[in-house]
Amino acid sequence: MSDNRTSHPTSQSPLPVAIIGGGITGLTAAWELQKAGVPYVLLEKSERLGGKIQTERFDGFGDAPFIVERAGDAFLAAQKPWAMELAYELGLDDQILTTNPAQPAVHILKDGVLVPVPAGLQLIIPTNHDTFLASPLMSEDGKARVLAEEAIDPYAGNDDESVADFVRRRLGDEAVEMLAEPLLSGIYSAHPEEQSLLATFPRYRQLEQKYGSLIGGVRKIMEEGRSRGVEEKGRNLTTFMTFVGGTETLTKALAARLIGTEQGIGKV
Repeated sequence: MSDNRTSHPTSQSPLPVAIIGGGITGLTAAWELQKAGVPYVLLEKSERLGGKIQTERFDGFGDAPFIVERAGDAFLAAQKPWAMELAYELGLDDQILTTNPAQPAVHILKDGVLVPVPAGLQLIIPTNHDTFLASPLMSEDGKARVLAEEAIDPYAGNDDESVADFVRRRLGDEAVEMLAEPLLSGIYSAHPEEQSLLATFPRYRQLEQKYGSLIGGVRKIMEEGRSRGVEEKGRNLTTFMTFVGGTETLTKALAARLIGTEQGIGKV
C-alpha cells in the first residue's frame, strides 16, 4: 500500500506520534503537534493529502472556468467557527468566500407564495429573534413555540430518534413542516420522519446535551467565536462559507505549512 509520509522530527523524543490518515483531521493534528514541538509521522495511503476534501478546476467550458467539489462545498462557519480560525491562522483570510447577500435568499413555498427564510436562521435555528418574529413564514403561535425552545429540558438519553421527532420535541409541530421538511430533508433527499438524527444531524443532539438548548447553544458558540476574533477584519459569519479556490484551499495550505516534509511512496 502506497503512502504519503509527512514528518516533523525533533530532538525532544525519539518516538514520534503516528497519525494515520492525511485528511483534514490528520493534517490538523499534525499542525497542532508541530506548533507544540511534538514529533510526528503522518501516514496516508494515497498519493495526495486532503482526504475526501478535493476540488477540481475546469477550464474552457462556457465563458469562464469553474470548480467542482468532490465532497462538501462549504463549512458551517457560524455554528462551527474553528475552520475560520484555522484559515486565519494559515493566512487565508483574503481567500474566504462568504454567502453573497446580493443574491436572492432561500424561499419556502407557503400557501402558494414564496416566502424568504428570515435572516439569521441557521437551518432550523433562529439567531435573530427580531427578523424571525417579523417573518410571515410561520404563525404567531408557531414562532412563539420555536422561541420557547430554551425552556425545554434536554433529552438525557443516547438512543436515536428521527429528525422530525427531534425538531417536534425541541421546536414544535409547525417547525417540522415549515423548517425541517424544506430545509433539512433536501440536504439528504430524505423525509424527516424517516431520517436518523444521529446519522445526519448529530450536532443538534450535541448542542442540546451540552448547552441545554439549540438556540442557546448556537448563540454561545457565536459569542465565543466573536471573542476569539473570528469576525475580525470586517467579516460577518454567514451560515455557509468556503474559499475562492474551493475547500481544498484549506488542506493544501495545511500540507504546505508542515515542515520537515518527506513525500514519497512506501509501505504502511
